[in-house]
Amino acid sequence: MDTPKKAVVLSERDHDRTIDLHVGEAVSVSLPENASTGYRWAIEEADSQLIEARAAQPKYPANAVGSGGEVQWDFIAKAPGTTSIVMKHWRHWEGDASIAQRFRIELRILP
Repeated sequence: MDTPKKAVVLSERDHDRTIDLHVGEAVSVSLPENASTGYRWAIEEADSQLIEARAAQPKYPANAVGSGGEVQWDFIAKAPGTTSIVMKHWRHWEGDASIAQRFRIELRILP
């Protein structure tokens, strides 16, 4: 898919928000993360028929071992419809019992 027409940038404060997008537009989700703790954000739910998830982009500004930062996920609207994006903050090797936090947004994708 080409470069999106516009991007809505969301943060932890936008949990449970509903966003309206048009096909071809993007939403970026930037969440705090410190990978040295073992807890990482991962996509738990995203409808690949309606949105395309791009690779996560970690942004750790300090070069110190153990320092945290943010991870950004970009999602591109592919087709009209209503869907949710759910992210989970977890230790993948410990399974769902380790989920410490979830982030959810609802998308209404318009033509």
